[in-house]
Amino acid sequence: MKSVLLFSIILFTCYISNAQETGCVSGSCEDGIGKYIFANGFIYEGNFEDGQRSGLGKLIRPDGDIYDGMWVNDQYHGQGSYTWADGSKYTGEWKNGVQDGYGIFFYTNGDKYTGYFRNNQFHGKGKYTWADGTSQEGIYENGIFKE
Repeated sequence: MKSVLLFSIILFTCYISNAQETGCVSGSCEDGIGKYIFANGFIYEGNFEDGQRSGLGKLIRPDGDIYDGMWVNDQYHGQGSYTWADGSKYTGEWKNGVQDGYGIFFYTNGDKYTGYFRNNQFHGKGKYTWADGTSQEGIYENGIFKE
């Protein structure tokens, strides 16, 4: 019985020491610059205002995606770059957590779109360039080339 209890205590101690710390782990996560680790594994380092991500900051997701840029009220807002784990990348304007405004999307196969976005889709004047150098320039609506 004593050996079972001792084994349980050792197992519990090992579990606690391997568990990742969550919450504000350094700095000020209320008003200032800090580092916050979320229970889902997301890690944010940057500016906080009234306990929310606001200002310049970087979010690293457990799946390997990274957002680096401006935040307002816990959302991507302003200039920023989002890099997906597969290597594709968007650099440009964000509004309320979505790609909205002028930006550039780089595909892993070498294709690139340069132009305007609305609600995470090509929208407005833009140019799509394929990896072989050919391109299509004109007006896009909700992700579809119109003219």
